[in-house]
Amino acid sequence: MSSPDSDNPAPRIMRRASAWTAAGLLAGGLYLLLIDTTSLPELIVAVAAAAIAATGFELAREEHTAGGVTVRLRWLATLHRALLKVPSDVAAVSFMALRQLVHPQRVNGTFRAVPFRCGAENDIEVGRRALAESFGSFAPNTIIVGVDVERELILGHQLRRTGGAGAIDVLGLGSETGGPGDP
Repeated sequence: MSSPDSDNPAPRIMRRASAWTAAGLLAGGLYLLLIDTTSLPELIVAVAAAAIAATGFELAREEHTAGGVTVRLRWLATLHRALLKVPSDVAAVSFMALRQLVHPQRVNGTFRAVPFRCGAENDIEVGRRALAESFGSFAPNTIIVGVDVERELILGHQLRRTGGAGAIDVLGLGSETGGPGDP
């Protein structure tokens, strides 16, 4: 049985064009906000960057990799923790860079794994892990490698080892799951 769109490709093309245009406008607006100038060369670069970003978004949307991420508002309320780590992490990374100049070492940093409860695979769980990974890597001293769902661990690398489990799971999302029964 065919869908109504199979005979007429116009609705599908319109959806694609609308999504591409919206993504391009958002990307272009963000670019202009970041560069804070409207000189002709920068406007040309902005158009090119927006077109590339919109094309990437549309390709991801068509492959269903741009959707399926849902978050809870209470999780967003913890984002300030990642921002508060930035000044101390900049100081730590600067210290490590100076130390490396004076007393070079072959190996710097350490991998750390801390518990991170994982629930059933669903959109909210994917969103929780995505927040933990992206904002855990926001401050420069820590890079989150990923969440191991099978072992229920979050793995991160720190240039200078600092803090306990909260230094890796910055938002504290590893103590809860995003299952449907979770309020």
